[in-house]
Amino acid sequence: MKNIFKFISFLSLMLLSSHSVAAWDGTLLGKINSIDVAPGQNYGFRISLVGFPKICGNDNTWAYLNESDSNYNTYVSVLLAAKMADKNVVVYTKREKSSGHNYCHIGYISLK
Repeated sequence: MKNIFKFISFLSLMLLSSHSVAAWDGTLLGKINSIDVAPGQNYGFRISLVGFPKICGNDNTWAYLNESDSNYNTYVSVLLAAKMADKNVVVYTKREKSSGHNYCHIGYISLK
């Protein structure tokens, strides 16, 4: 029953915000599985979701923020709080093009 509620909530979110979803390479609802921290501009704050789903339409199962990203401290705070509280987040990502690996760059999150 809990999974059905999650699915219905996610589907409702998708329908209500379908105009903004089209701008993203990936949109996933889930709980944070792991957090990795690296130097600030080296995909500095990385998350993966429980079950390691592919995050932005390719084989990558992690998404990142860099220290130079707008609102970086707030993103990190919300993601850490979601992990500690075992809450769902919706992660919206874009594929970065500069490395040639199409890593998943976090552009928006929503705590559920």
